[in-house]
Amino acid sequence: MRRCRSGRRGGGQDGGRWVDEVGVVRGQVSPQCGVEDAIPVVVGLPDAALGQAAERGLVVLAGCIVFEDRGAFHCRACSYEWGAVGAPTTDEQQLADLLGAPYDDVVRAIGSGWRQVGDDLAGVTWFVSGEPPQVAVGVAAGMLTLAPVSAIDDMSAAWEVGRSFTRDDLLCSPEWIAEATDEIARARRRTFRWCGRCRRPFAPEDFAGYRGVCNGCAHRHHGVGR
Repeated sequence: MRRCRSGRRGGGQDGGRWVDEVGVVRGQVSPQCGVEDAIPVVVGLPDAALGQAAERGLVVLAGCIVFEDRGAFHCRACSYEWGAVGAPTTDEQQLADLLGAPYDDVVRAIGSGWRQVGDDLAGVTWFVSGEPPQVAVGVAAGMLTLAPVSAIDDMSAAWEVGRSFTRDDLLCSPEWIAEATDEIARARRRTFRWCGRCRRPFAPEDFAGYRGVCNGCAHRHHGVGR
């Protein structure tokens, strides 16, 4: 074990584990109970904001003594703790396993932040990344296909219109795949709209364009969809 200074937000140093966000960590599924309800475990002296987050059950404060085997995530459903900051999420590891490639090689080619959205009738497993979602990747038989997120409404069609690569491409020429991923992401981001209420970007399908706000704000502030 080792001692640390602070559990403040914004990055890590001096052995402390800091966090950028509190609340449920998207994509982290408990290996014990299979529930996606994990919150960060923060080591260090908490500031007022982290103390309030702990009272609300949005973060676990582990104190100032750092045990080397202390997990970075705490499941609120079963209290199991596991993982490390920067480790792949459950979905990201599944993507790497389906490709039969080390996770670091997958990140080098297509980045991180992938979450599974389902399988199509042809047995292709689809993942998306970005917030709002910007790129889709389908995996089957060691092949990966990059496609616009909008195309996965019809997942089988997305496999046909996307750009396909082999596992060897991913391992030996990751820059080709990275370039294709960036191209799709840039095209998607050009369609985003900025909500005048909550000041966040939204994809076209989540934007009530005639009111100039996102669908959530249209519901909350204008009664649309009630």
